[in-house]
Amino acid sequence: MVSARWVEWRRSVDLDKYDARWEAMAARGESVHGEADAVDRIVATMSIPVTRILDAGCGTGRLAIELAHRGYEPTGADLDPDMIERARRKAPRVPWLVADLANFVDETAFDLVVLAGNIPNFCAPGAQRAIVTNMASQLSPCGRLICGWSQEVRADAYHWPEFVADGERAGLQLVGTWRDWEGDELEPDSDYAVVIMERS
Repeated sequence: MVSARWVEWRRSVDLDKYDARWEAMAARGESVHGEADAVDRIVATMSIPVTRILDAGCGTGRLAIELAHRGYEPTGADLDPDMIERARRKAPRVPWLVADLANFVDETAFDLVVLAGNIPNFCAPGAQRAIVTNMASQLSPCGRLICGWSQEVRADAYHWPEFVADGERAGLQLVGTWRDWEGDELEPDSDYAVVIMERS
């Protein structure tokens, strides 16, 4: 359920250097937790208390670990066992699961599901609908699904209107669209989109 682009990227990336880049940015005082800041803003607008959050496609755990620091109860899920093992070493108290997002199942619903790692571009072409449908099924009533990814210009690209349509088929309603994690308004030519949908 991954694309050839993901396979190529994963073969080329050194996980030590990958994590070190984020650590160096934080050490320089740069903001590296824009997604977590966005989660805080979204949670403040929700009609339910938010505790359980699924970091779907969590990679080496940067977002889930920050959410735990902020008092949430995150679970991280990713298809890559090496990334999950690295996340587990950094934060052993956070539940980390090796899982395909298209068929991942948890016994307890999540108040929020966040896909922050360019997931639609890295999953296999055509798998996006199955992932959106399954992630929607993991939400509690009035829970929200958030996804941010590059709006690439390719023949097989998956763009935000398709995400909205797939979410609506899965019983979600659109709450908002941004062009970045800071919450700026999405424009027709935006090269990045953040979509927020809610389970009614």
